[in-house]
Amino acid sequence: MALEVNGTRLYAETVGEGTPTLCLHGGPGTDSSGLVRALAPLAQPLGLRLVFYDHRGHGRSRWEPVEQCTQHQLVADIEGVRRALGVDTVHVLGISWGGFLGLMYAGRYPRSLRTLIVVGASASGAFMARAEDNARREATPAQWAAYRSLWDGSLSDDDSFRRAFETIRPLYFFDKRLAAESLMARADTRHRIAVRNFIIRHEYPAYDCRRELSRIACPTLVAVGRHDWICPVDQAEEIHALVPQSELAVFERSGHSPHVEERPAFIERVGSFLGCARATV
Repeated sequence: MALEVNGTRLYAETVGEGTPTLCLHGGPGTDSSGLVRALAPLAQPLGLRLVFYDHRGHGRSRWEPVEQCTQHQLVADIEGVRRALGVDTVHVLGISWGGFLGLMYAGRYPRSLRTLIVVGASASGAFMARAEDNARREATPAQWAAYRSLWDGSLSDDDSFRRAFETIRPLYFFDKRLAAESLMARADTRHRIAVRNFIIRHEYPAYDCRRELSRIACPTLVAVGRHDWICPVDQAEEIHALVPQSELAVFERSGHSPHVEERPAFIERVGSFLGCARATV
């Protein structure tokens, strides 16, 4: 379906029935297609209506000029999606960069959320130095070259962007055997290097929502894999320390995607969190 939001058109799709839950994809310059496949198994056991959409300028949404794709605008678009759906409050589930946006959204629109769940997120650009150190230590030479190209602006087109992400995919997993399955789930992902470069150059260096986190008014679950190389555990611990009513969940046998690597445990933990959240509302 298409949603008209803040002067643009966003591609969206839903999975399941129940409480509306906005699922925010990560990977600046990609789309929500891989996330749909990763999170769809959560809908039925958790009784949620999962709403996925491609951010402005991304994927199947309208490719607006990249200058319109600031994080400030993307956060305003989250509120626009909620309004377009005609619901008073929503659960928000943000994965990776989607978690960054979710934190900003919850701090700026506290009355719009029932709960917030962020997975593999950071509250500031401090994660970038940590990620580079971890990549330098863990990556193969080919992975290191691909990692650097994703950050230094040297990628020339959308296809080279796709190939670079495919090369570093094993870094995201504790169980490296899952990387191939993940790539298959993302086979039809649309890549747009121009919007990624804009966000990396103009948004990430200034990103710091730590002062906003005290304004988050909803129950919050901060989830992270013990072996997350790009947004390590200490980044989740910082979020937990700054967000009132927050819980921290560390998944011991996961990298950046505990919702994939430890799916049963992730579903159980989210279910417990949502059950407690409902009891206290």
